[in-house]
Amino acid sequence: MRKILFFIFILITVLASTLFAQSYEAQNKKCSETLKGLSLPVDSIYFVRVHQRDSCLSGSMAPDFNATSVKGEIIQLSKLKGQVVVLNFWFKRCGPCIEEMPALNKLVDYYSGKEVKFISFAPEDSLTLVKFFQEHPFNFTAVPNSEDIRQNKFKLFSAWPYAIIIDKEGRISKMWFGNTGKNVFKFYKEIIEKLL
Repeated sequence: MRKILFFIFILITVLASTLFAQSYEAQNKKCSETLKGLSLPVDSIYFVRVHQRDSCLSGSMAPDFNATSVKGEIIQLSKLKGQVVVLNFWFKRCGPCIEEMPALNKLVDYYSGKEVKFISFAPEDSLTLVKFFQEHPFNFTAVPNSEDIRQNKFKLFSAWPYAIIIDKEGRISKMWFGNTGKNVFKFYKEIIEKLL
């Protein structure tokens, strides 16, 4: 009887994870309806609609991904459950991205030893990022060559920086693009504290 119950539990777990993996795709499609009918040029109305789409995605399961960091660390989002996960999408010529890096580094220091994982994604290769970090230290776990994750997994609009905060169960708590201004540390901290 125990073996049968264990088998049923495993089957339910596998089915649930499959449904959750599809839920971001389905939710993204539903939330992106707000962008239909808009044509170029991209203007303030378009950005408002993208923010609406991002707000709509809050609460959906984040899509799983596999990645390798600049330091060779293997990262799989689904294995980070039980931690708050902060994702940051940027590139090396992005002025607003570089401006917020010192405040983001303070966050990494502040949450050191706590259940928070900080991961950054950049389109540049490892060598380029290592050189960049010599001048602009960024203490997030850096993933190079990550356009596939940005475009195909999260289906993000081409704006930087783009941030996503994921709760301990793997659901998106908040996502947005653009620099949050002078209170970057406070802005992130308020969101993270609610999730710990």
